[in-house]
Amino acid sequence: MKKYLRRKSKDFTIAILHHFVSPIGKQKYFSREHKITDNQTSDIVRYMQRLFRKRGYHVQVIKIEPNNLSDLKRIKAHFVFNLVDSKAMELKIARILDRLHVPHSGSSFRAIQTSNNKLRTKKIFLSHSLPTPSYAVIRLKDRLNRSFLPGTFPIIVKPAFEHCSIGITEKSIATNYNQFKEIVKRLRLKFRQTLIAEKFIHGKELHVTVLETPNKTVALPIAEIVFGKSRMENKWKIYGFDEKWKKKVPLYKKNRFISPPNGIDEKAKACIKRDSIRAFYALGFRDYARFDLRYDTKTNMWYFLEGNANAGFDPNPRDAMTASIKAHGMTLNDFALQIVKNSLS
Repeated sequence: MKKYLRRKSKDFTIAILHHFVSPIGKQKYFSREHKITDNQTSDIVRYMQRLFRKRGYHVQVIKIEPNNLSDLKRIKAHFVFNLVDSKAMELKIARILDRLHVPHSGSSFRAIQTSNNKLRTKKIFLSHSLPTPSYAVIRLKDRLNRSFLPGTFPIIVKPAFEHCSIGITEKSIATNYNQFKEIVKRLRLKFRQTLIAEKFIHGKELHVTVLETPNKTVALPIAEIVFGKSRMENKWKIYGFDEKWKKKVPLYKKNRFISPPNGIDEKAKACIKRDSIRAFYALGFRDYARFDLRYDTKTNMWYFLEGNANAGFDPNPRDAMTASIKAHGMTLNDFALQIVKNSLS
């Protein structure tokens, strides 16, 4: 394989496909939160460009704007590395790439569509006997009452069709019924979509990265989010929107991922990794994916929250996937190149 790659790379073109969000005011966008999450691609595009060129590949960089997909016609490549994870165009791009019949990284349109729908994901977890917190579905027209409580408090309420932790903060967690009603009202007004009320699991927040290769599919070492101690300490130990995206606030600055996690025995780690591979194929994923879980330290039980097809890359060592890749004895370079090799094989 290595000889083949060395011999062929000079004749091989990789197109790096990424989304581009125009400056504020030039186009209508979903919300300020979506604008923040969708502006995070420039660093990784430059990283991938340097990596592939250094390895001798020809590189074509194509940026796509939400209201203009015409640049897709410029693709003249043997392989497309798909870095588009913007809500405005993720599904559109995945559908087009599937139809172009050009080998590309990441999951299919159908798998991405599933991972963007928390209701569908929950049903698949349950149908494959994968542990997930009890939940209730709250639609916009539903008249709220106590029957929508999925269990005892605390309960976390989330938008059903968002990504990147949009709509999830410490204010999403209710400890009594009045709080629950207020959270539902606030999220309904802001997102105008179905909500999920989910039993909140005390304990650790874990991420598991799964990597598929032609010979074997592996779950990399588990990553755990660790929160620094300060007056702004995260009471519920969740990896919400502020912790993930607001780079200037203490909640962001004080957290980091470590891999492997502390305080989880080897048997439980092995079971979590086994279940993550099962979830990978249950959701129809391909190449790589990341799963978000909660781990109850009192019962030593784990619960799948969601699966992320085409999870974002980040060279920063404090990132969950990067921490797991390093703990596995790989570099992010190795990981990205393996995805290209999958296609060649």
